[in-house]
Amino acid sequence: MADMNKEYRLERMNNYAGTMVTERTYNLTIGLTLLWGVLINVVMATFFTYQILSMNYLLVVVLYFAGTLGCSILVHKSSSPAMSFAGFTGMAISMGLLLTFYVTAFTGHSVAYAFIATALITVIMVLLSMLYPEFFRNLGRTLFVSLIGCILIELIGSLVLGLPMTIIDYAVALIFCGYIGLDWHRAQQFPKTMDNAVDSAADIYLDVVNLFVRILSITGKRRN
Repeated sequence: MADMNKEYRLERMNNYAGTMVTERTYNLTIGLTLLWGVLINVVMATFFTYQILSMNYLLVVVLYFAGTLGCSILVHKSSSPAMSFAGFTGMAISMGLLLTFYVTAFTGHSVAYAFIATALITVIMVLLSMLYPEFFRNLGRTLFVSLIGCILIELIGSLVLGLPMTIIDYAVALIFCGYIGLDWHRAQQFPKTMDNAVDSAADIYLDVVNLFVRILSITGKRRN
């Protein structure tokens, strides 16, 4: 989601823990892990809506931040694919709690549209990353600075001045499109181990979720 620092990227570049796998297996693992996270969110929002909405919202926010941060650390610090996958699962569940609160405010048609649009854009950005790797190689700093700027503008504009920030939704959606391509490109530079595949899937998953939220905010119709 946010730009990985240089030291961490170098650490991942030197992470040869575990058995090396083929490029096909490596990329398939990224894709399947990403789909697993999305499936968790879909199941939570579809079959556990009542249970989640009955929870105290403040508690959900706390669980979201604590769970997402803690599990993200587990994913990226562990050199075990099993531990990284467990951390990824916990991160998806934590994310799913807040996502369920968010998506239930919109019509089912709006959510489905945003979901399909996000999936299509993700595929397109991955393909573009494969076709134009040099372009995405140098995007990191630009995307990071742009994202921080958008967050600051959004905080000041919406929370302090009370202004509508629709333009920021478009900007942030565009930024996370870039992040999907960038994180896929970076994934291809790391040693092709199962642990690095899960770690890379976690990075892309956060990009995809953020893109989905922004698309839903832009195009979604709220329930009456």
